Amino acid sequence: MVQLCMKVGDMMCRIGLTRFTDKKDNYELMYKWCSQEFIYEWFEQRKLSYEEIENKYKNKILANQQQLFFINYNDNKIGFIQIYKYDDKKSEALIKYDSIYEYDIFIGKSKYLSRGLGAKIVNYINNYIYENYLCDCIVLRPFKRNERAVKCYEKCGFEIVDEYVGSDTLGNKEKMIVLLNKPD
Repeated sequence: MVQLCMKVGDMMCRIGLTRFTDKKDNYELMYKWCSQEFIYEWFEQRKLSYEEIENKYKNKILANQQQLFFINYNDNKIGFIQIYKYDDKKSEALIKYDSIYEYDIFIGKSKYLSRGLGAKIVNYINNYIYENYLCDCIVLRPFKRNERAVKCYEKCGFEIVDEYVGSDTLGNKEKMIVLLNKPD
């Protein structure tokens, strides 16, 4: 596990990552989190059954095309991230980059929302990716209506470079924003 110690308010805290592995308790935690409306509204758009969660993430582990991690805050699992190589060259703004990574992220425990942790976690993840993957930049593609996430990403140095109509996991049309972060 890679950790970073930092100050949040008056308290010192540790943020780190733990690899998501093929263990029942990992699937159970994902099921618990993905059953909450504040997660599935943005992440899956519906509640998934335990079997769907297990199959989805077991297949991701076996395919080894995405790196799956739990986000830890003071040694407690509070969120999830999947990191993967971006290979969708739809945006003109991204054509000049050879190696682009993207990630999907959420905080799964509501008591950790609106406490300023999101920006600290996003900055930690960005640093982790730039240090551990050979990449020119990082791209995020949230729903345009997810204003809270977009504000957090912009606070962390991401810039809106494109917008398009995509679809959610149910096939419904959604306005998407393409945000770009380049290393300092």
